[in-house]
Amino acid sequence: MYDWNALWHVHDKHRGGYRTPDADINQLADELQGKLLKSARDEHDLAVYDTGDDYTLLRHDNGLQMLRVAKHHLFDIGVRLVTADEGQALALPYLEVLVDNLATGEEAVWRGEVHCNDEGALSVNGETLRLDMPPRMQFDLPFKDEARFAAALQEAWQDAAEHTTLDAAAWFNAEALEHAPEEAPLDARIQQMCDRYAEIIRREQALLSRRFSDAELHLVAEVLRGVHFESAESCRGLWLAVEARVLHDELDHKYKVDGEALLEKLRALGYTQEVALIEALSPVQH
Repeated sequence: MYDWNALWHVHDKHRGGYRTPDADINQLADELQGKLLKSARDEHDLAVYDTGDDYTLLRHDNGLQMLRVAKHHLFDIGVRLVTADEGQALALPYLEVLVDNLATGEEAVWRGEVHCNDEGALSVNGETLRLDMPPRMQFDLPFKDEARFAAALQEAWQDAAEHTTLDAAAWFNAEALEHAPEEAPLDARIQQMCDRYAEIIRREQALLSRRFSDAELHLVAEVLRGVHFESAESCRGLWLAVEARVLHDELDHKYKVDGEALLEKLRALGYTQEVALIEALSPVQH
């Protein structure tokens, strides 16, 4: 359900200590008025209880340590640009922000149509898109006005803003080219497009180099040596090719990486990020 060990370490400043060193932390349901969700397997493991509005985590660590985590704080925020019809009454592309709390069952979605003016500036619902600040959004959630939620939304937006806006710009550029009247190719125009493409790829590669370890990049490079992309559209879904090699050839063991974690990173990539990774790691074709 959750990575309890991660929660234990993230909230380490909120733990409390108790003088009951011999207490069996798997037998405290009555005292805590809760239900045991996860039992401790040994003296160093965590026991987790559902105690109503909180999860209570217990562990023997220089005495009995206890941590209460409010369920309504355990929300996830996902930001994505939707460029294919998913049945919504919105013009493509549109921005979608999903807030989901698995613990409480609370969920809310905000969507806004993205537009591009003649100067190439992007906006959503009439508001210029900025990399440093999310657009105004309305969520029907009980914690929507809390500072913790505002900070998490800001962080989620800043993590996603650059590749989201690059994907949106790429979508509008492709749309404009598709409807533009045919004209004789001009060397200067082609060079301009190549320069812009190279700059987009350079920026994405700089970000990706910090997201992936060297071992993960070597693994992806080996996969790409056996893959040929016939068209620009075929570059989407790089994680599928990596997953196949991980399953069949156990490349994660060969390169000593966490295969599932790598696949999660690849699934989260936008189109321009996938292209940037392919450009960086694919062998030169002669």
